[in-house]
Amino acid sequence: MSVLLFIAMLLILVVGHEFGHLVAAKAVGMRVLEFGIGFPPKLWSRPVGGTEYSVNALPFGGFVRIFGEDATEASNDARAFSNKPAFAQAVVIFAGPFTNILLAFVFSTMALLLGVTTVIDPEEGGAVPPDARVVVLNVLPDSPAHDAGIMRGDAVVAIAEKGVVQEIKALGDIIPAVQESSGALVVSVIRAKESLSFEVVPRTGIIEESPETLAIGLGTAFVGTLRLPFLSAVAEGFTRTIDNTIAVTLGIAGLIVQAFSLSADLTNVAGPVGIARLTGDAASYGAGSVLLFAAFISINLGIINLLPFPALDGGRLALLGAEAITRRKVPLSVANAINTAGFAILIILMILVTAQDVARLIS
Repeated sequence: MSVLLFIAMLLILVVGHEFGHLVAAKAVGMRVLEFGIGFPPKLWSRPVGGTEYSVNALPFGGFVRIFGEDATEASNDARAFSNKPAFAQAVVIFAGPFTNILLAFVFSTMALLLGVTTVIDPEEGGAVPPDARVVVLNVLPDSPAHDAGIMRGDAVVAIAEKGVVQEIKALGDIIPAVQESSGALVVSVIRAKESLSFEVVPRTGIIEESPETLAIGLGTAFVGTLRLPFLSAVAEGFTRTIDNTIAVTLGIAGLIVQAFSLSADLTNVAGPVGIARLTGDAASYGAGSVLLFAAFISINLGIINLLPFPALDGGRLALLGAEAITRRKVPLSVANAINTAGFAILIILMILVTAQDVARLIS
């Protein structure tokens, strides 16, 4: 299921990116030859307004073919990409990444309308969602909770000692129940709508900062489903999109700086396999979480595409900038060689990151 969700998400994000190029190209009067969903072999196509719209068999993205992107086919056609002013070309190139940011805003707003599983802080004020529960975010290795079988994602609903049951309705309910215990506890949780109970014996030495304190090894948070009315969802969706765009930009910039100093940490970089696994994790928290995750990936796709690297939209923008400064066209053979080299490097990086994903999965 996570693989299918990943493919669907990838299809929407890439097709959305290419659709941005399509709309911008038509807006500035370029001739668009084809807009395709998926990659050939072709399953269906229909010409509309001088553009062939197609649905293809391989559902891993999409493409747009604009006449004149390859200067050899442009001739003297005023609608060719290469015959348009540099500003018009830049608008068309930039439109793809911009559409990814726009999609992130739409997805974030939809997620907040549907409901998003999120950490709730009652001290910040506002209504507490009716489904708010104390949820396990972390289980310490070799702790009583770990040995008993309590898992990340379990919702703790009660703790009992010698038949006396205490309902867990807030974060502050767990610590006293554990620290004031004198023997085994029965911890009741809900896991995937199933009620389970585990016998746990608190012990000291679990908390490094307070080794004399009784503990069972759980890290918890107060989690509930956040739903917002339409206008509030739009405002919050916009704010989250801006904040995430800034965060992703700074994160990628930092990674690039570290790469030049040979100190980059790539352990948190995920490729297709890793993203597919993370998509499955998001799906376990509901449709809203999947949409928020898709919004985050869409922002990453948009920002990465703006990097001034060959074969990316940012690389094409950089070439346009160089031509504007020098007032000379970059020779077609040079541009093609640069793009080919850039594409080869991207493929190598993708293989390395995918290998890292698989190694994580195996371990």
